[in-house]
Order: sequence, then C-alpha cells, then structure tokens
Amino acid sequence: MEHSRVTLPEPSYLDRISEVAYTISSMEWTILGDLQRLVTDLPDTLSIDRLEPEMTSGIATQIKAATTDMAGGSTKMYLVAVYRALSAAAEIRNDVLHARPDTHPSGCQRLMRAETTNRQTTSVRFWIDDECFDEAIVKLNNLLTAINDRLKFGSEVESASYARAAASERTSQDR
Repeated sequence: MEHSRVTLPEPSYLDRISEVAYTISSMEWTILGDLQRLVTDLPDTLSIDRLEPEMTSGIATQIKAATTDMAGGSTKMYLVAVYRALSAAAEIRNDVLHARPDTHPSGCQRLMRAETTNRQTTSVRFWIDDECFDEAIVKLNNLLTAINDRLKFGSEVESASYARAAASERTSQDR
C-alpha cells in the first residue's frame, strides 16, 4: 500500500478526520436514498441524477430552493430538516477539510483553520483538535437523529421533529 510522503499526525487523529468526512458522506447518501422513496411528493428538480454530483452545501441549496414551492406537509417538513442538517454539516466538513497542517503548541501535527467570511479570511484561527472533533461529532449525531427520524411509508403520524421543523418554518416566514 502506498503512503503519502508528508509528515502525518498520529493515526488516531487521522481517524477523527476520517470519521467526520465519512459521517457527512453517509448523511448525504441517506438523504439521496430517500429521494426514491419520496419521488411522488417531490418536484422534478429533486432527483438523484441532479443532486448526486453536488457537494453537501449544493445539495442543501437545491433542496431548500425546491421546498419554497412545495405545499406544506410532512414531506416538506422533512426536506426543511434535511437542508438545515446538510447546511450545518457542510460547515463542519469545510472546517475540517479546508484547514491547513501546522504544529500544535503540544508539538503534534494538527490542522488549523482560518475563519472565513464571504470567502475572505478573518484574523481568527482555530485548531482542529480533540475538542473540535468532539463538538463536531455531537452536532453531527444530533443532525443524524433529526434526519433519521424520517417519514414512514403509510404513516399518518408525523414525528415531533417534523412538527418542530414546521413550527420553526412558520416562525421564520412570519418575520
């Protein structure tokens, strides 16, 4: 097996990077897989052929745009929860995968992220360290809970998360 010639951090750190990346990829695929199940309730713009080539934020953006013209109901509430989860996951992914290698004060190789606003760096930088990974995994697990609590075939009962999403969406529209 070939390996990179760059100096790498210890395997446990690389495992954390992989965990974040794989979790977000799995989240995307779960959502894309739901499209077939929901096809009769979806606009034509939400197809696996159109969404699969997109990155996380692109999928979220297209789902959000499609929900603006959808009638209310459990499918729309689910899709609202989905695009919010993907938007949050994209931020986490970007922080980890767009960070740069540096030597941490502890002497270990770690990633450091420059905070960005409107595609410009700010003066804020932060380490992608165990605390950052722990926070990211907790947030991703919470997002996964929201999207995994998805619509059931033939179910007339909407879950609490869908009801919360609908209430939140109504509150946002009222503003």
